[in-house]
Amino acid sequence: AAAARAPVPPPSAPPAAAYVHLPFCVRKCRYCDFPVHALGPEAAPIGGREAPAIVDEYVSTLLKEVRATAPVAGAPPLATIFFGGGTPSLVPPADVGRIVGELKDRFGLADGAEVSLEADPGTFDAAKLAAYMAAGVNRFSIGVQSFDDAALAAAGRSHTAADARAALAAVRAVGAPSWSLDLICGLPEVSDDTWSATLDEAIAAGPHGISVYDLTLEPGTPFARAAAAGALALPDDDAGAAMLATAGEKLAAA
Repeated sequence: AAAARAPVPPPSAPPAAAYVHLPFCVRKCRYCDFPVHALGPEAAPIGGREAPAIVDEYVSTLLKEVRATAPVAGAPPLATIFFGGGTPSLVPPADVGRIVGELKDRFGLADGAEVSLEADPGTFDAAKLAAYMAAGVNRFSIGVQSFDDAALAAAGRSHTAADARAALAAVRAVGAPSWSLDLICGLPEVSDDTWSATLDEAIAAGPHGISVYDLTLEPGTPFARAAAAGALALPDDDAGAAMLATAGEKLAAA
């Protein structure tokens, strides 16, 4: 029997990928322990407003690092580029295009490569999305987190449910080739009913993908300190598990 088995082919070369951290946010959410720099609400450059000087300085330094990083001999060209943060949609499209171009020159970019950019509601409109697409972005990941204003406020998000709806309308209007949205399960102020309504609205928006993350209390965050002081009302473990189960059922059905 062993002799009759087909030989196992050698593994193909893994796809090469680049993750680019753009660490700027309007403000830091209460649950976040990522390395980010809060710019303030006046720094969301939607209607052609320029980004603060610290963004230009960071992008210039990032480009120097790309140029100083030697490509691996024989490595395939990049199959994916992912701009994460932070809120990458606070970085002007022209700067994102410069980074894409530098990565392509240094490491190559495969035909059909996926270039993703995380974007938060309230930091872009359809024109800005179109500019990102002209810069090479072909996938957007939208940080909705919830369609419930009480949950968004409790989490310290810088956008409202109305902002989220406007953002998704802009993504659809611009005809983005691929886009997804993120939700967070287990936030304060969320009931079974409001969570179910958020899932239903996310599905109805028609994204190509939905990611659901369970809230994690990271040490040193405002949420962790509030929880330790007994000042944070979160769903208990059973309720959180039930919400995740609801998500699984609804998303599978969709």
